Amino acid sequence: MSDLIITKAVLEDSAAKLQHISDELEHQKSDDRALSEVYGQRDVQKAMHDFSGDWKIHRNKMKGAVKDLGEKMRKASENWSALEQDLAEKLSTEHHDAAAGGAA
Repeated sequence: MSDLIITKAVLEDSAAKLQHISDELEHQKSDDRALSEVYGQRDVQKAMHDFSGDWKIHRNKMKGAVKDLGEKMRKASENWSALEQDLAEKLSTEHHDAAAGGAA
């Protein structure tokens, strides 16, 4: 089993990809009427109409879930950056204090 490695770049990339998915879902069309002639046979038209209605419902659910996940990923990235900064400051302070203490 491999270790889980998290980096700021991975979090930012994941947030960007989720935003892209959210944008794609936002711009999807559910209206099948424009293509009704393409389907030809009435049973196929009905099936596509039913699918279109279901797709609209499920797409809206997915949009909400992806948007929520994207917001959480952006927040995780912000928190990760803040944590890195905080750790760097503390390590720098401890290193400086240890160097000053050793010189006395």
